[in-house]
Amino acid sequence: MEPEEREALPAPYDLPTGDFYLYPITAEIVTAKITERTIRVNWNNEETSDFHFFWLRDNCPCCVHPYTLEQTFEIVNAPENLRPSQVEVTPEGALVVQWQPEEHKSVFHPGWLKEHCYSSKKSLGLNQQIEMWDSSTREKPDEYNWSNICNDENIELQWLQSIQTTGCALIHAVPLEDPAVGEVANRIGVMRHSNFGDLFDVQVDFDPVSNSNTGLELPPHTDLPTREYQPGMQLLHCLVNDVQGGNSILVDGFRVAEEIREKHPKSYELLTTISWDFANRSRTSDYRWKAPMIGLDQAGEYSEIRAGSWLRYPLQAPPELMEDMYEAYRIFETTSHDPQFQIKFRLEAGDCMIFDNRRVLHGRTVFEAKSGKRHLRGCYIDRDELRSRIRLLEGNERRRLVLSEIEK
Repeated sequence: MEPEEREALPAPYDLPTGDFYLYPITAEIVTAKITERTIRVNWNNEETSDFHFFWLRDNCPCCVHPYTLEQTFEIVNAPENLRPSQVEVTPEGALVVQWQPEEHKSVFHPGWLKEHCYSSKKSLGLNQQIEMWDSSTREKPDEYNWSNICNDENIELQWLQSIQTTGCALIHAVPLEDPAVGEVANRIGVMRHSNFGDLFDVQVDFDPVSNSNTGLELPPHTDLPTREYQPGMQLLHCLVNDVQGGNSILVDGFRVAEEIREKHPKSYELLTTISWDFANRSRTSDYRWKAPMIGLDQAGEYSEIRAGSWLRYPLQAPPELMEDMYEAYRIFETTSHDPQFQIKFRLEAGDCMIFDNRRVLHGRTVFEAKSGKRHLRGCYIDRDELRSRIRLLEGNERRRLVLSEIEK
């Protein structure tokens, strides 16, 4: 919201929050007191939040540019002995902090404080809401209609949240036009350019630059594990598919990793700590990168999968680990090839599949090129684009909720 819109709202929503969103008041502040290192807030839902002094001062809502809402306060300018001299809760429910030795007052909206409370959250990781799956729990991706996505923000949000949660989704009735997959991608965010261009074709080519441009079976893999930062999301739009065979395959790589962790702990340790060598060499480019097949973030949660049997460079690893590394690799491939972990379905003309390329492995069954034509048009975007669009739509939903509460 623009600042002038904020000022038109009744208290406490006229209080600055320090960012672009409105925040519903899901709990009210009952009391606030100064402890040795924090301000302790007690909420009327019997929860307690502890906010450290520097965190509160760093996030003071008034110390931002009024239009960009980017911070103008530098934490290095805060005195080392910074602490509150007084705290109070206003009749509107806001938390007011008076600082010393600097003479500054911060006013925090209760909805914003509750939303950003870090002391009561179990995890700050990005993968809190993922749902792992295999063929016993899912037959195909969640399905949506393109027209409904374009005309209803709630459906659009459901579609994007499904991608974030399950790692994949399927859209029907996308126009049968070459640029259409780019239009789907642009609805989410900015397309990512690669050595295949902004848009690329997956069809039989008499001079193929990739195994995807043949009728060969494609085992489950991720695209471009050869890159330092492999593409986050991939879209594949079916323009025509009348060949015999050529069914699409998806595998939840995180589910595969979890299976290996539970049943093959030694191999799991190698797959998450020792880097494999990946390479994508062609007549015009030579991309190479080293990384574990199963990537973990700082919280130990799954962050990415890198897999592609034909995109590997000769492994460089300590001699004493070589045999164990290949055993771990065989276990990974055997698991991802197991029908228990695969879902198979046929893309029809007008279908657009989108999946998390750093989580979901994709492939296809073999098809007879002479039996007809199979033409998919694809592109990449990064995960950041998906997350950004979700936040914007969720912000719109919060705004509608807040305004509806005000109108009551």
